[in-house]
Amino acid sequence: MPAKKTVQDDQKSVKRDKKAKISSIQGATCKLIETKGYENVTIRDIAEAGGVSIGLIYKYFPGGKFDILKEISYQYTDELLMTKKPENVNFNDFPGYIRNVINNMQQYWKDNSSLTKALIMTALLDSEIVDEVKNMDFKNEYYKAVAEFFCRFKGVEIGDKDPVEVLMDWGIAVKGIIICDVIYSLSLIKSEKSLTDLMVDISLNIWGYQKNS
Repeated sequence: MPAKKTVQDDQKSVKRDKKAKISSIQGATCKLIETKGYENVTIRDIAEAGGVSIGLIYKYFPGGKFDILKEISYQYTDELLMTKKPENVNFNDFPGYIRNVINNMQQYWKDNSSLTKALIMTALLDSEIVDEVKNMDFKNEYYKAVAEFFCRFKGVEIGDKDPVEVLMDWGIAVKGIIICDVIYSLSLIKSEKSLTDLMVDISLNIWGYQKNS
């Protein structure tokens, strides 16, 4: 019996160690991009800053830097949209859910404005990250699951539209407004609440929300 317990403890330790190393890699990547710019960061830089080997980085992230950012994006999306905790979501209140999501998105982009600006500058000056995004499969199972999550809300009516395409349209519209506000400070909007209200209205329209359906 004690031997079995030791094996279980060892397995838990390995999982914790793996999680800690992945977290270290992701944190180092973001900090380096903020200070050096995406195009100037190498896997060796990330390995040194994260205290791991180059081989370990490629083991967890075969595609290198972009794979690291992609995984961070997935984790952020899951946390933001609460897709992994549906029991905590009120599927009868889509407007309330959307408002909470947008408020959290605004705060995240503000807290990470340096990283946002660095990635945007890369997109403007270097084609590498743009090409990577173009090559992404946005019809994969992950995005399908997220889109289906949205369709579970009462009042969401997208008809015969592709849920994934609706999700992409919504993401582009809302993120575009938030990023412009963070970087350029949209002076035409009277207040942050007004900006939030605008994005909520746009979101409800994109998702075909019908209050009385």
